[in-house]
Amino acid sequence: MGKKVVILVLGGALLVALVVTMVRISGPAAGSAGDQGIQKRESELGEKAGAIVKAANKIFSAGEAPVLIDSSLRFEGEVLRVHVGPGWDLLARNRRSALVDFVSSRYVPIWQDEMKSHREPAIVFREGVRRVALHTAIDRWVR
Repeated sequence: MGKKVVILVLGGALLVALVVTMVRISGPAAGSAGDQGIQKRESELGEKAGAIVKAANKIFSAGEAPVLIDSSLRFEGEVLRVHVGPGWDLLARNRRSALVDFVSSRYVPIWQDEMKSHREPAIVFREGVRRVALHTAIDRWVR
């Protein structure tokens, strides 16, 4: 009789531990929910986007003029806004298109991994207030 009680108690404890583990695994990571989680993800995305802009400038730079100046995130990282510099006008249209592909091919997977999503963010290239290129899941163009 004593062995059955011990087995029953150990089995129950094992079942409770398994349920707790399953709930912790399936739930959001600590610190990833709420305003602090969003700010943390935006900060990490901003740093990675800045690194992509620097890499793009090294590859596509036309002389001394920078092609891309900086980047910023909007709408909780759903939109990456890239400000183009004076080097943008010096690039041929096919090089501009390659630059848009370069930035989008590096930023989209990072965004999807960070946001745990299969959607794609929008990437807008701007010269002042004018849009000069756009990459979204359904639209892509370069002026």
